[in-house]
Amino acid sequence: MLTAAVNRPSVAIVDEHPITAAGIAGQLAEHGFAVAGVAAAVEGLAAPGDAVVCDLRLPGRSGPEAVAFLVERGHRVLATSGVAGPEEILDVIASGARGFVAKTAPIPIFMQAVQDIIELSYFVSPELAYLVLSDAERRPLSMGDIGVTERAVLRQFVRGDTASEAAAALGMSAGALADALSVVWARARTRRIRLRPTPRERQLMTLVAGGCSHKEAAAQMSITAVTVAGYLKSIKSKYLAAHPGASESIAPLTAARRWAKESGTDHWRG
Repeated sequence: MLTAAVNRPSVAIVDEHPITAAGIAGQLAEHGFAVAGVAAAVEGLAAPGDAVVCDLRLPGRSGPEAVAFLVERGHRVLATSGVAGPEEILDVIASGARGFVAKTAPIPIFMQAVQDIIELSYFVSPELAYLVLSDAERRPLSMGDIGVTERAVLRQFVRGDTASEAAAALGMSAGALADALSVVWARARTRRIRLRPTPRERQLMTLVAGGCSHKEAAAQMSITAVTVAGYLKSIKSKYLAAHPGASESIAPLTAARRWAKESGTDHWRG
């Protein structure tokens, strides 16, 4: 545990729920961190500190877009959520989050996640390691994917090792471990970007997930119904590439609705 010091690491919180934000702030203070600031939306964050704990359900920018907004401004982000599914978690990692911790995680794990983000640059839970490793195995890049060392690192985390335990088990320094994780994150980003819907496709996914017909979606997006059909075809193609076990016969509209729910796009606000 960190102890209180003059130059304590500082952490900002982005969460639209005041009680949740206050609870996280209180635990951070108890565990030796300074709270740099609290905001209900990423646009309102004035003092980011050494790290930002960012919820994924926010007003304004939300989910991967919220994370990307913070990362583009140089902030080190730990994403958190009580409802995010595997696809959304992988998307926020691709958007630049240095780790993900569930809001239901035990307090010591949550605090360890913050500490790892600050000291190691990454936090890797067993669940996140499994998601990233599985994604690499199911959807490998044609070349330049993660290598033997990176897979070994992920497997240690899958087993439940902490960063220091993983490094010791593999005979690596903390710096070498961080370098391996940097490679893992870069490849995960490349993999997800290749399969990720465009902003307009995400907008359409949100609309159809909310019950809009082709005609209604076209009107809201100021495009033709033919263009809507084209977007849905593209979404289906990417969905199949991102879901190797999905049936080729899935309807484009069904694929769009399912993916919206999986990725959190059904909550996307643009």
